[in-house]
Amino acid sequence: MKALACTLLFSLCALTLVRADEFEDSLNAALKAWKENKVDEASTALQNANRIIAEKGGEKLEEVLPKTINGWTRGRLETQSLASAGGGTATKVNYKKGDPTKGEEKRITVNVTADNPLLSQVSAFLKAPALGALLGQKTRQIGEFSAMSIPKEGVLQFPVNQRYMIILQGKKIPEDELVALAKSFKTDLLKEMK
Repeated sequence: MKALACTLLFSLCALTLVRADEFEDSLNAALKAWKENKVDEASTALQNANRIIAEKGGEKLEEVLPKTINGWTRGRLETQSLASAGGGTATKVNYKKGDPTKGEEKRITVNVTADNPLLSQVSAFLKAPALGALLGQKTRQIGEFSAMSIPKEGVLQFPVNQRYMIILQGKKIPEDELVALAKSFKTDLLKEMK
């Protein structure tokens, strides 16, 4: 019985090590395929490595976006690589509130983009409130961050440390509810992420 328990424990440890090395294995497979002039295989292996990086970033956002906020309940985070759009990752999650059986359910979609080169251009635009006002946008304060609100479209967006862009969108959701939800995110944790 002890031998069986030791074997099971060893198997679990080995499985954990395999998962921990999956990223390195993908990179090694890409390098090997590249050296053998198998471009498609190298590309597939690199895409797998990017997927692993995206998943790791999504795991970190679990702490930033609380599971429940003032009656809003968070769904499952979906993270994907933005390698084809210049780099970085995009994470999407829905928050729901209310009773769907009575037709009272509200939904807000939250998108968090990280480390995308286009982020600096969007951030610069958000820092020009006069230009935003011409487009029907309003400036709102989310803690220490300036956000742009587009009330007609139910959109609120703000950059965090020129590395992240958080966009909340909810049809027929009052602007104040979007702002309250955004203020409940643990954006201080984003500043600590590397």
